[in-house]
Amino acid sequence: MSTITAFTTTELVYLPPSRVWALLTDWTAAPEWMPGVSEMHAEGPLEPGLALDFHAQGHDRTATVSAVDPGRSITISSGQGDVHADYRYELADDAGDTRLTLTVDVAVSEELAGMAGQIGQELAAAEAGQLENFKRYAEKAP
Repeated sequence: MSTITAFTTTELVYLPPSRVWALLTDWTAAPEWMPGVSEMHAEGPLEPGLALDFHAQGHDRTATVSAVDPGRSITISSGQGDVHADYRYELADDAGDTRLTLTVDVAVSEELAGMAGQIGQELAAAEAGQLENFKRYAEKAP
């Protein structure tokens, strides 16, 4: 597998990190801010290996929490076949607010290595508004 960083984006969310973490890991609310996701749920504690079942763009899919540092960062891995993506969300306190950064790394099989850049660009285009959506959702959430 060949890995590239598809994109990194950061948003300043005007809420404390503990609140951002709670909203970010509220899987049932994911459709409010994740592009293309119409349903998401998980069974079990937030730890590496937790399966996140979701419905997106007409298909049932599963992602996995691959790393978690409670309150600070979480990595969600998804993909099938020749393409896998890791979505790493990192929270940092910024004078009581939260600087939220999303980095998406894409791994492609050797057969698709020549297309890694294009796949990364397509993923970036599809996901580029994710943190803006999250910011809008989080700042108006009850």
